[in-house]
Amino acid sequence: MKQLYFAVMATAICLTSFAQSRVATADYQKTKQPGIETDVPFSEKTITSSLEDYFQKLGYKGKDTKGYMTYRGVHLPQLGPGSYDLYFKADRKSRKEKDACTVTMLISSGFDKFIGDTTNAVLIDSAKNYLNGLTARVAAYDLEQQIIDQEDAVKKAAKSLSSLTETADDLQKKKSKLENDIAENIKKQASQKTEMEKQQQILQTLKEKRRQ
Repeated sequence: MKQLYFAVMATAICLTSFAQSRVATADYQKTKQPGIETDVPFSEKTITSSLEDYFQKLGYKGKDTKGYMTYRGVHLPQLGPGSYDLYFKADRKSRKEKDACTVTMLISSGFDKFIGDTTNAVLIDSAKNYLNGLTARVAAYDLEQQIIDQEDAVKKAAKSLSSLTETADDLQKKKSKLENDIAENIKKQASQKTEMEKQQQILQTLKEKRRQ
């Protein structure tokens, strides 16, 4: 029980350590733009898929824009009353850390007019708080995907078991038929042996008449 407790605590501490977002300068179309970034302990594919799923459920469809997944005209209560264009990019931290990425978020008021902490500190603080929750959201998404994949694995295993059971039933029926056929064949052999002996006796009788 204690080991489970410490394992859960270690996971929570790990996720928390990755959750702290920070103001950053990002590259966008060969220009430097204000943004926010955070480290997330998941692969680029998982993070991107999580974001796509999250915004799709909110009714927003993303578009790839110069290496960023962009969601336009987004209204998020966490960011306040306004609507913004949100840009996201996940970059692997290093070759060795394939399951650890730095996620960059850019906020635009429209037409690539990016907002920084010097122009709207309140919005950026809200965005940092929003981004702090990204790791937990990705973790929840990843868990759901694992559950879905495992459900598929269970279904496939159940289907294979059902198929093997049906095959076993068919083989059992064939076995029963084969056993019946063997038993019938043995009876016929016995009957045929009697008939053969009868015919041999007749032949022998006829041959004995020849000698007389």
